[in-house]
Amino acid sequence: MSHAIYLPDNVYQTIKVYAAKHGQKPEEFIQAWALALREQAEPAPETFHYDPAEDPLAEFLGTGELTSPDAIRKHDEAIAEEALNAHAE
Repeated sequence: MSHAIYLPDNVYQTIKVYAAKHGQKPEEFIQAWALALREQAEPAPETFHYDPAEDPLAEFLGTGELTSPDAIRKHDEAIAEEALNAHAE
């Protein structure tokens, strides 16, 4: 299905010039622009959610104070390793 959209001449001319600079027909430019708008309107993927059940060191949360950068780095490495193993399966 296709639809006609009526634009003022000055608007169409602006689109035509821009599209030509990018090697496109005005119709191609408008279609690409509309598709980009649709992608922007789609919800963003869910952000990371911490799940203690998936954290191998969760049982130690709150039992002490991590002041050593090395301990913090090792914890991050353990989480990253678990994530990689999950993707490998």
